[in-house]
Amino acid sequence: MEVPCKTFVIPNELCRRAGLAGVWAPLNEVAVFPSHLVKAHNPDAPSPYGPSNASVYKVRQQVILFEPILRKLVNEANGTFLSVQELISNNVLDSKVELQKLSCQYRSIIRACLENLQDEAMRDKTNYKEELQNYITIFYSVECVWHLCEILFVENIPGGVVLPHLLEWIRFHFPKYERKAATLLAGDLVGIETHPDYWQTVIGSLMQGRIEVVRALLRLHSAGDSKPFKLVDQALKAMPTYNIYSGVSATEFNLKWKHWLVDTQSKIDAKLFISEKHLHLMMRLSVGEETAWNEVQSHCEAWYELLAAWLVFTEPTVKSFELGQFARRCIARMNVGLRMRHLDYVLLAAMEADIIQVIKEIQQMSENGWFVSHLTDLLYHAGRLVVLDNNPESHLVGSRLRECFLLDYGTLLMGHTSLWQVGLSYLDHCPTEGLKTIELLLPRLPLKSEARTQKIIREAHKRDLPQIIQSICKIQAMNSLKRGHLGNALTWGIKSQDGTFTSLLADKFLREYCKNGKLLNIDLLDSLGSSMLISDRLIFLGKYFEFHKEYRSRNYKESANLLISLLSSKLTPKYFWATLLDDTIPLLECNELIMSSLDTFTLLHCLQEKSDLPELQDKIELIRLGAARNLSRALMYEAQLVK
Repeated sequence: MEVPCKTFVIPNELCRRAGLAGVWAPLNEVAVFPSHLVKAHNPDAPSPYGPSNASVYKVRQQVILFEPILRKLVNEANGTFLSVQELISNNVLDSKVELQKLSCQYRSIIRACLENLQDEAMRDKTNYKEELQNYITIFYSVECVWHLCEILFVENIPGGVVLPHLLEWIRFHFPKYERKAATLLAGDLVGIETHPDYWQTVIGSLMQGRIEVVRALLRLHSAGDSKPFKLVDQALKAMPTYNIYSGVSATEFNLKWKHWLVDTQSKIDAKLFISEKHLHLMMRLSVGEETAWNEVQSHCEAWYELLAAWLVFTEPTVKSFELGQFARRCIARMNVGLRMRHLDYVLLAAMEADIIQVIKEIQQMSENGWFVSHLTDLLYHAGRLVVLDNNPESHLVGSRLRECFLLDYGTLLMGHTSLWQVGLSYLDHCPTEGLKTIELLLPRLPLKSEARTQKIIREAHKRDLPQIIQSICKIQAMNSLKRGHLGNALTWGIKSQDGTFTSLLADKFLREYCKNGKLLNIDLLDSLGSSMLISDRLIFLGKYFEFHKEYRSRNYKESANLLISLLSSKLTPKYFWATLLDDTIPLLECNELIMSSLDTFTLLHCLQEKSDLPELQDKIELIRLGAARNLSRALMYEAQLVK
């Protein structure tokens, strides 16, 4: 069946006249803007649509999980998801039992979410209330399906006798009779049968298998001591209830059950209950009489409520693999085949043990993949998708199916401002494509602040993705550079570990010094340490800063040693030679002898090599004169030392 296309109207006159174009924005958005299509054969002429103010519109999928009220569901479910992965990775022996507990955790999270939605819907008086009601409907269906799937596919049911669990599921999702019974028993017990809900509650409780509640309500009837009431109480008390742990085999139980049916039918035939129509109806229901069930099936809100009630009195030892055929009978009985809702189709597929159909159906639920991702993961680890792996004709593989849903869900969360780290945890558990997807998505996250950028870098570090760290750091460095924050740019450049890029930034510092005669961000330069080894230009900058630092501290000998080492190295950029040679003049003219004869010869050698530099022409004679004086002093001093 084709899904109808949804039309979005862009409220822009220029878009209407010129046409539209769109490009993918990061993650889950499409940027739409006015664009006039120009083909190769069109004449080259000015556009009739310009100049004009153009707008860019962002179109994105509505994600209900991004609603603030549903954020708790996403975060808490992530904790349970990680617990499932840890359980499997630890190879726990009794993992089936632990998986069932974790499945119950998922359901309790959904139930808490539903309660929050209901509370908010009661408080809200705006148009948002209708949307909240839609969310309630969605997550009620999710919880209902999850509970049934837990019973049929996760829970280890001894002997496969599913009725006790099915009744628990029905009672949980149709608590109306339990609440009415509690209300009746908490109220005035005198003349309780006059309450308008009395008989409806008694018969409804009977259909849900609440035998003790039914007996308690019947004993409170004003005619509770009469013979028909006592006979009904005796019959219900004697009604066999199957329990796998009772030590009674299914065959032995069925024998007792048939004896009880024969005995109860004989009492009905003897018209022992005819004087009380409600009691008569109850006993006819208990022996599975078709006409009696036809009378009460209208009380059932759904076919699966009727199914559980009917099985209590017709097939008490029904196995899980038999549910499908009985479900279809109840659907036919209630004539809802043409009025089946999406929830009905999912539940029917689950009862027919068609896991693939269940997964297909829950994909259509509009909670943005939360349900199908977590349930498929749970079913996979419970070993329920092995049938796909062992079927050579199937193009589906259980592990691939699980990973596909986790990839989609994780990618969806990556598009949210604060849930992207949660999304990463799902992608981490996709063994085939997870890391590749992270490599694609992580660099595309908006770098809105330095704190957020640091978080992204930490996540890249955890997954050993140096190329992403380098890319992000270079982007931040360029952004800082554009804003004129040279120190911050160099910090990010060092973090990027990119030698060429860091050299470019170090050049900026050196050129700024040549221009203004002042070194910027001296605190940063003072703390470079071993990080200066990233590039030769950064080494030069760091050593030149050390020279300045020693000179300012009047440690002239140490500063001269640093300056000579820079002169003799091959690290000095061409544009900086004039500045470096100029720095030798104060050291040469010092009253104290600072530079040795060897240092002076090194200086003269460099001066000779760079004598053709235009910027040195007005200083070259001064440097040579200073060097000649220093050399004579040094030679005389060193000659005395030799003696």
